[in-house]
Amino acid sequence: MLDRFRERILERDIRGGEVPSCIALVISAEAVGGRWWRRVGEVAGWCTSLGVREAAIFSEDPVPDDIEDLVRDMAEVPAEGRVVYREGEARFGRGGPLHLVVSAGPGGREEVTGAIRSLLEEVRVGLLDPEAVDEAAIEARLRLKLRPDLLIRLGPRELSDFMIWQSAYSELYFIDRSWEGLKKVDFLLAVRDYQRRERRFGR
Repeated sequence: MLDRFRERILERDIRGGEVPSCIALVISAEAVGGRWWRRVGEVAGWCTSLGVREAAIFSEDPVPDDIEDLVRDMAEVPAEGRVVYREGEARFGRGGPLHLVVSAGPGGREEVTGAIRSLLEEVRVGLLDPEAVDEAAIEARLRLKLRPDLLIRLGPRELSDFMIWQSAYSELYFIDRSWEGLKKVDFLLAVRDYQRRERRFGR
């Protein structure tokens, strides 16, 4: 009852300010828990209710052996979603205003390394002039195109390499809870904290 009251107060406050257009949540290995993807739909609903347009969820826990099991469990997620894992991608969800990416497995360093290798190969075979290799060329070859305004990390207060390129200017917020223990109040407090910050974008 108390949590629901706090949710209403926070939601009222948040709607009076600028909501992040893109939010990323990082679940540390210590915070993840079993079959973590079963909560994705609930969190997607929180994002949608605030008007968040894009979201990414990253688990440091490896993807299950049967990716179809994960996709099947997320069939009713209220979002247009895709799972990104080391071997490829899979679509899920029943559509809606939220674009959701769930990443399980490869981290940001691996993603950037893959993009650079792709560029090197294109240069080697003559498809790309070395002078054309710049930040835009690297970004174009990253698997995740989102740029989080707010990155929320669950678990120990330490950085993750998830979206290490894309989150260079993201606002960071740490929550010392497990994924299963995460409450909507925690999520709303993170968004309200974001609204109270002065963003400098590296300046």
